[in-house]
Order: sequence, then C-alpha cells, then structure tokens
Amino acid sequence: MKQLTSGQWAGGSGPPAPAACPMRYRTATCRLDESVGEKNSGILLFDLGGVIVPWVGLEELQNLTGLDRDGVLAKLETLPEFEACQTGRCTDAAFLAAMTESFAPDMTPEDFADLWNSWVKPPYEGTKSILESLKDRYTLACLSNTNHLHWEYLKTRINLDELFDYTFASHHIHAAKPGPESFKIALERMEADAENVRFFDDTLENVTAAGRLGMTAFHVDRDVGVAPVLKQLDLI
Repeated sequence: MKQLTSGQWAGGSGPPAPAACPMRYRTATCRLDESVGEKNSGILLFDLGGVIVPWVGLEELQNLTGLDRDGVLAKLETLPEFEACQTGRCTDAAFLAAMTESFAPDMTPEDFADLWNSWVKPPYEGTKSILESLKDRYTLACLSNTNHLHWEYLKTRINLDELFDYTFASHHIHAAKPGPESFKIALERMEADAENVRFFDDTLENVTAAGRLGMTAFHVDRDVGVAPVLKQLDLI
C-alpha cells in the first residue's frame, strides 16, 4: 500500500509537503494511568476541528460577510480578541462583543454565541468508533486551537475524556498552533519524544510546524476528516 508522506492529502496529491520525518517509533514514556503505560504502538495526536469533527465557521462567516475565505481570515487577524480567546486571555463576553461588531452587527452577542457554537458539528461518520478501536494500541491525544465557548459546547457532542488519554486545548495551555510552544507543552506533559508522535491536522501550516519539531505529521482533508489518512497508513 502506498504510504502517505508528511503533509500529503489523503486520497490524492495536495499542497507541497514539508520535509518528511523519519518513520521511527519507540514505546511511549508518557503516563496518564496504568493503561496508558501498557500501550506500545506510539502516540497519535489529533487536531479536532476538520479532523475529528467538522467545523464550518469560516464558511459561515463567509456567508455572513460576503468575503472569501482569505478575507475572513484577514478580518479575524485584525481582532486581538480572537487570538486572545484562543489562548485563554480574553473573556467570553469581550470575544462575543468583538465578533458581533465585526461580523454580525445586527445580532446580539447572545444570539451570535448560539450561532458560533452551532458551527461545531458531531464527529465525522465512523470517527468515534475508529478512535475507540485505536485506543487499546495507541496513546490518543488531541491538540486543538479552540476557546472556552467551543470547548464546552464540543463536550456536549463528544466525550473527549473517554476518547483521548490526553486533551490539550489552546485556551487551557495558553498557546496555539502553529506556535512551537503548543506542541512542546503537549510533548512535555505526555513525557514523549517528538519522533514517537504521529500528528494529524487540516491546516498545512500546523503540519509543517509539527514536522519541524520532529513529529511525523499528516495533512487531513477537512471535507472528510481523518479516517482516509488512517486507512492509508494501515492504522485501521
């Protein structure tokens, strides 16, 4: 079977791949409980939005504003509250006020909060069962750029503590991808070496950043989620 290289799209060619990391794995030294110590197939570290669950926020913000994807991203970059909320340095109220003013001035912050949360969807079909099947062999972790509103809402859609041995939310660890600090915090808390980690993300910039730190990283097609990549790697 053809093996994906770091940064390659599942099922076809994609953007240029970052330099591939050696496909070498050692027994994880991380510990959460006794069962984690018994796993010897390495660590699978997942982004959440666009990998485990669909997140349609950028598309919906395009619909609200008439901007294209790059225009929405550029607009978000002008809002200090957006980045601050992702790293746990902004209140929900301040974040909602800034987002409402910028993207939906005719809405109340309360209504925008409901809309914002509605863009987090249930897991991609079959993904929950896939994670459950992997957990006996691998240490499973997630590293997500998120915020308090989305994180709390996501927990009503999926039991993160049951599916993952470790969860790393940007607003909890006060660091966001692609910054190296977010990856280093995850590695330190798992007591893991980067070369023992396979990382999956739908944003190429994050994939590249993980590869530079020594992880073996794979670019996921956000239209379908992580399952095709795991199949091509013979993990499922």
